[in-house]
Amino acid sequence: MAIDQQSIKCVILTLRKENVIVPNSLVAEIISVKDVQSIENAPNWYLGSLNWRGADVPLLSFEAAGGDDISKVNLNTQAVVLYGVGGGGGIKDHPYLALVMSGVPHVSHFTREQIKRDGDSIDKHPMIAEKVRINGASVSILDVDAMVEMADSIAA
Repeated sequence: MAIDQQSIKCVILTLRKENVIVPNSLVAEIISVKDVQSIENAPNWYLGSLNWRGADVPLLSFEAAGGDDISKVNLNTQAVVLYGVGGGGGIKDHPYLALVMSGVPHVSHFTREQIKRDGDSIDKHPMIAEKVRINGASVSILDVDAMVEMADSIAA
C-alpha cells in the first residue's frame, strides 16, 4: 500500500542572519539589483523601487525591517522578485515586490511531517508569518501579505 506524501515546493532564501522560506509559486525571478529609485522620508526598510520588466517594484530590506543595519545596495546585490498576492487592495498597486538577498537561494520539497512550529521562538519580525523547524533547523516563513501592506503604506 502506497502512502500519500504531499509536499510543497519552497525556495529557501538566505539572508544575512536568517533563512526564510516562501512557496516556489510566489517567486517570479532572482535578479541583480540596479537603478534603484529612492524616495525621501521613507523608512529604512524601503530601499526604493526598481524597474523590472516594465513594472515599478518596491525593493525591501528584511534586515532593516527587523531593526538591523543594512548593507549598501550595489551592482553585486541580488534580490528575489515575488508576486505580491495579498488579500488586501494593495495588489493592484504592488503586483510584485523585491527583497534583498545575501546568499544563493535553494529549492526544496517539504512534507507536513518535516515542518514543526518553533514554540521556543519569541522574536517577532514584521515580515515573518511564523517561525518553524524543518528537519530540526530553524527557518522563518516569509509573510508576503505583510510585505504588500508595508509597501502600500509607503504609497499612501
